[in-house]
Amino acid sequence: MLDDIGAWLSTITWPLVSRVFAALGLGTVTYTGASAALSSALSAAKSAFAGLSGEVLQIMAMTGFFDAMAITAGGMISALTWLVLKRFALQSGT
Repeated sequence: MLDDIGAWLSTITWPLVSRVFAALGLGTVTYTGASAALSSALSAAKSAFAGLSGEVLQIMAMTGFFDAMAITAGGMISALTWLVLKRFALQSGT
């Protein structure tokens, strides 16, 4: 009798457990990969600015170009974080 209840509970809970593990694994890999790609893109952009003259870099700094790059990158990481957290909660839809 007790073995039947244990088997029944395992058949009910295993789909949920497997879905949680899949969401955790896929979400972590997605977040880590996208974060690494964004970081490498920002470092490539910074190295591309090394060839510019000092005056051009000063004008770009005065206009807030580098702050805008940082805010945009932060927004992208934030959106990705919310996407992964939504997947962790196993929500479907909105």
